[in-house]
Amino acid sequence: MATVLAAVGSYAIARGHGRVDDGALQAERDAGASDAEVGEVVGHLALNVLTNHFNLAKVHNDWPVVTPRSAV
Repeated sequence: MATVLAAVGSYAIARGHGRVDDGALQAERDAGASDAEVGEVVGHLALNVLTNHFNLAKVHNDWPVVTPRSAV
C-alpha cells in the first residue's frame, strides 16, 4: 500500500478516535488497499498510541534488567 494512502488512513482513524466511516474505508479499498493492509495500519496506529500513553505516564519497568550472555 502506498505511503500516502497509509497516512490518510491513519489520520482518519486517529481523527475519529478509532471510528472510521464506511466512505473512508471504501475509498481506501477503491485506491487498492486490501483488508490486510488496512488492518496493518490499524495495528501500527494502535501500537503507537499505546506506546505514547506509556511514555506520557512515565511508567517504569518493574522487571529486572537482563544482560546478554557472552558468546560461548
